[in-house]
Amino acid sequence: MSFVVPDACTLPTVEQPLRLAEFDELFATAVRRVETLTATHARMTLIGEAGLTAAAVRDLTARETGCCSFFTFTITEPADDGEALILVRTTTS
Repeated sequence: MSFVVPDACTLPTVEQPLRLAEFDELFATAVRRVETLTATHARMTLIGEAGLTAAAVRDLTARETGCCSFFTFTITEPADDGEALILVRTTTS
């Protein structure tokens, strides 16, 4: 299965593979659990290496929301596990 960039994305075509690679790297190295909350909401638990920081994830998701306004991301750091981040992705139409 391949990912198709929606037409509503305003990221220049030449930059899309680079952004996709950033998300692929994050997901491959840090995602430990994915919960599908609804058809448009997913919650991911991320636990990563020393390079995984809330600031880095916020930067990536903010850049993505900047060109793909149909995505909203919420990032939280659970109080019970200082190493985990919770990333919630919401898709709007």
